[in-house]
Amino acid sequence: MDADDHKVESVLKEDRRFIVPLYQRKYQWAEHRLLPFWEDVQAKAAEVLAGESRFEHYMGALIIAPVDIGSQISKTPVVQVVDGQQRLTTFQLFLVALREVARRHEFADFIDHVNGYLFNNTKSKDTDPLTRFKLTPTPSDRALFHDLMDLDYGAVVSKYRMLFWGTTVPKNTQFPAFRAYFLFTKWIEEFLLNGPSDAAPPEEDENAEVQVGDDQDDAELASDRLEALLNAVLDRLKLVVISLGENDDAQVIFETLNSKGEPLLAMDLVRNNIFHRAEKQGAQVEDLYRKLWDPLDDAWWREPAPNARPTRPRIDHFLAHTLAAETGGKISMRELYAEYRTFAVPKGRPRFDDVEDELRLLEHYAPLYETLEGRRSEDTDLLWFGRKMAAWQTTTVYPVAMQLGADGVTKQTREVVTRLLYSYIVRRALCDLTTKNLNNVFQGLATRFHEEGATLETFRRFFEGRDGASIRFPGDRELRSGIVSKNAYSISPQPRLVDILWELEKASRSNFAEKPERPAGLWVEHVLPQTWTEEWPFPEDGYFAPYSGFPEAIAREAAANSLGNLTLITGGLNISAGNRSFTEKRAKFAEHTGLFLNKWFVGRTDWAEAQIEERSEHLASLAVEIWPALDAV
Repeated sequence: MDADDHKVESVLKEDRRFIVPLYQRKYQWAEHRLLPFWEDVQAKAAEVLAGESRFEHYMGALIIAPVDIGSQISKTPVVQVVDGQQRLTTFQLFLVALREVARRHEFADFIDHVNGYLFNNTKSKDTDPLTRFKLTPTPSDRALFHDLMDLDYGAVVSKYRMLFWGTTVPKNTQFPAFRAYFLFTKWIEEFLLNGPSDAAPPEEDENAEVQVGDDQDDAELASDRLEALLNAVLDRLKLVVISLGENDDAQVIFETLNSKGEPLLAMDLVRNNIFHRAEKQGAQVEDLYRKLWDPLDDAWWREPAPNARPTRPRIDHFLAHTLAAETGGKISMRELYAEYRTFAVPKGRPRFDDVEDELRLLEHYAPLYETLEGRRSEDTDLLWFGRKMAAWQTTTVYPVAMQLGADGVTKQTREVVTRLLYSYIVRRALCDLTTKNLNNVFQGLATRFHEEGATLETFRRFFEGRDGASIRFPGDRELRSGIVSKNAYSISPQPRLVDILWELEKASRSNFAEKPERPAGLWVEHVLPQTWTEEWPFPEDGYFAPYSGFPEAIAREAAANSLGNLTLITGGLNISAGNRSFTEKRAKFAEHTGLFLNKWFVGRTDWAEAQIEERSEHLASLAVEIWPALDAV
């Protein structure tokens, strides 16, 4: 291993092909990385223009490993980029943008100069046409990147018009390399027009057209500023280049560098590990990548999983759920990469005969996870279950649901067990039983499914005889009692309670009623207000203030928060209903809502504890049908 610092010019000037291994992540630098890079470059350019540049600026490390040293006679040397590919790619994108601005201003010599840092002079035994490029990115970025190298701005924009929104490239583009090129080109033009700026480029001016004057003085000034930017990048910025020897293990070094500090996603490390082993097996790694991994590189997978904790990208949660489903074990999100290595190569012996089988496993689970997250809709049972778990913000059950997606599990089993899982969660909430143990319950169920198979019988056996408050599956009697007597309004967050009431709404409809979809913006409303007033007197004793300590007030407070006193209304109606009398509320219910839950109040003259209990009993009768007991299906 050899380590030394080098100016960017010395890194890029010699004919050498840098190859980014296909198992590394795509280019990802966005504004939070591009802006500091640009600020460093323009600051050094300002020093060059002022003749005050005394110190060089370090831009980080570049770790490279030689490829087939013995066979590179009369060929362009090839090195793998073990680490620093994002940084190296950014330098190349910036140079391309500089060249484009030079082309607009017809600085021909400048263009030729820049091309020397983008392209190799190929040798007699070079057979790969990509050898002429200094940098070969991952397959996902390769076509776009090389088009940026070969085409002018107009041709690139024409070919990649689909990446624009109006006249700009949005921040959430799936091709950050294109946005980087777009922004660099704009910022360089601004620099040529206005000179150095201490402020970051203003976002609101992103679409501005920038032109440099046509007279000779303006052209000379633009040329000086462009040369200063090139000088800043090539001569005033440095990289610490670490060149590995033939006996250095690039894989170990890569994993060590990316396991601490600001790490790659766990799935990035997994990908690196998988394809590193694939190369050792002599597999057709590029074919495997395109066929079985490329779908997982979609930007959707890197978005934060919306209902999962901790906040991590979907791809990491998917991996954790896959491992839990496949092993039945408890998976640590903090040690996810180590968990995967232990799974794939237990005790140093590969679990799979070849890497393709390993990738096929991920290919099997990916659509199941996508369905649970609402991205796919082929499996209606898992799609429905995923939507319910989104309302309840409960994703710890995903491994069990993914086990139910196994090829040998029938649709009937999947339908019945997912319904029972939903019932289990809702029943425990309505019975005021703790939800803090659900992750352990579902992990234990995943273990049982792994050992005995994902069947209805296995599901029932798991809960039989478990009567403790932290795990039991409440029966019908306990559910009825909970609905009548427990504080349903304490069920939080509110989307859970809205889901319960909406299911009761659907069950309240007659067979001949229309079945509209759930409207947006529903609120939970107390019919008898939480803070009742003189409008809500007691039958004989007049008015007691809430929380007054009188037995009547205590009983009313309990009734007010029970399920029988809760209903659904729109947000606007909620504001107008407030603490009004029952007569006024009943009129609003009749006038402004078509929900069957609220038809219950039509024709009634009173609303107090007795009426609330009556409705609670009615809703309990619906609930035992909506959310079945363990032995009811």
